[in-house]
Amino acid sequence: MNTYESSAVHPTILLVEDEPILRELLTCALEDLSATVFPVGTAEEGRRLSLQQAFSLLLTDVRTPGPLNGLALAQEIHERQPATRIIVMSGYHEAASTTLPTGAVFLPKPWALDQLLAVIGDQLEKVKPPIVRPAA
Repeated sequence: MNTYESSAVHPTILLVEDEPILRELLTCALEDLSATVFPVGTAEEGRRLSLQQAFSLLLTDVRTPGPLNGLALAQEIHERQPATRIIVMSGYHEAASTTLPTGAVFLPKPWALDQLLAVIGDQLEKVKPPIVRPAA
């Protein structure tokens, strides 16, 4: 498995998936890429985390329990954290019928793990290191 090593900083990934087994599988696979993973079961939990810190990548399912879905979360994060790369997954929506934030990628379920990891790798290669400006 490839490791994301293009910078000294390892990527941080917000993972929103309501299926516990799939969330655990994805967490393990992403950690194998040397990512720090923040797995949650709902888009609302993802929103709370995204208000506390920025992420390199959002990997979200469209359908999650609660009032907020993954598409709405993706749009919110894109507006607040435009440098965050976004991958939206769904077995119920089609790419053509899904409005995604600019630069986001749609990945239909079911997917092969190699396919998912390739898409994640492509997105992480586009992550720009954060610019740290000295305090005035």
